[in-house]
Amino acid sequence: MKKKLMAVGLIGTVGVASAGEITDPVIKKLYEKGILTEEEAVQLQKEKAETPVVSKSKKLKFGGKAYIGYTFTDINNGTDEGTFEVRRGYFVTKYYFNKKDYFRFTFDISWQYKSEDPAQGKEISLKVKHLYLNKDISSFVPNTQFELGIAHTPWLDYEEHSGWWYRSVSKTFYEAKDGAHLLPSADAGIDFKTKFENFSAEYGIFDGEGYDHIGRKDKGTKGNKPMIEGRATWHVLGGGKKKPKPLSQTYLNLSVHALNSYNHRGSNDDLTVYQIHGVYNQPLFLIAGQYIKSDWYTNSENSGDGYSFNFEVRPFLNHTVSFFGRYDSWDSDNNSYDRKMYIYGVAWHMNKYITWIVNGITADYDTNDSKDYTKYMVTAELHY
Repeated sequence: MKKKLMAVGLIGTVGVASAGEITDPVIKKLYEKGILTEEEAVQLQKEKAETPVVSKSKKLKFGGKAYIGYTFTDINNGTDEGTFEVRRGYFVTKYYFNKKDYFRFTFDISWQYKSEDPAQGKEISLKVKHLYLNKDISSFVPNTQFELGIAHTPWLDYEEHSGWWYRSVSKTFYEAKDGAHLLPSADAGIDFKTKFENFSAEYGIFDGEGYDHIGRKDKGTKGNKPMIEGRATWHVLGGGKKKPKPLSQTYLNLSVHALNSYNHRGSNDDLTVYQIHGVYNQPLFLIAGQYIKSDWYTNSENSGDGYSFNFEVRPFLNHTVSFFGRYDSWDSDNNSYDRKMYIYGVAWHMNKYITWIVNGITADYDTNDSKDYTKYMVTAELHY
């Protein structure tokens, strides 16, 4: 009988000691300072341990990139100049309703001539580049989502994340002023994206003038008409569901791209573009090439055809040092716009946040020497 009583007493003692043990550091500090009694501290710790953790699907995320540097321009038969530049800055906000659906808002800071007049110098301009709802509709169309609002257009975001990785020093051949000089990478409309491992497609309907000139009608009096655009890509080695990582992955992609912008910029003529593109990448090197054919009104700069090739070689420091080059050739129906552009440089991918680039760009117009120039650039490309 005595043994039983001793056992019960021992269990009770252990139970009290266990119940009185305060392990939470905040509650323990409040107890030590006399703010809580031992009984209150134990009870508060017990209630805290029993409170369920609620997981919310809504998330707010921030990010962006910036291109900061110095450019010296040697202008043929003109005034040479050198300037520090905030070439581009993007600040991205995403609000997630769940894992796949979200709202995106992107501020676009650019460095441009005031009122597009070089004589007035440059100013920093703030625009909205993206403002859209991203909605996954895979339950209706397999592996598909859409952007509704000021959204991506089907081509440029793809090329800038597969074939041409140096947007901080030059736009792609498709968009560059001294390249084909066609359309920007965002516009008001709806953009669908379908992604499989070996195939991806992007297609939609847009206003057709680009996010920085929505509704522009500077070439005629026709009312604003929509643009239809699409891209289809064969990911030969897979990887079509995610954006590639060129320093560590191997991929081979073949793409076709086309668009028709009806009564483009208020004119009597439609702007049509047809393009083929291919890129092969492995950690040691990248090669890419494309051909573009476009048609607009007679003697337009944008009526013509051209091609571009670019490469990278990454032989050092675990492929973090890149030697790169690009050659563009545009043959316009208006010969005064015929031109070639050469880009050459070296980049050091310091880490996932910073890339340092030293490069040159030479533009050579066939019949208009006053537009020829050579640029020497130093750039810090920032991702955050």
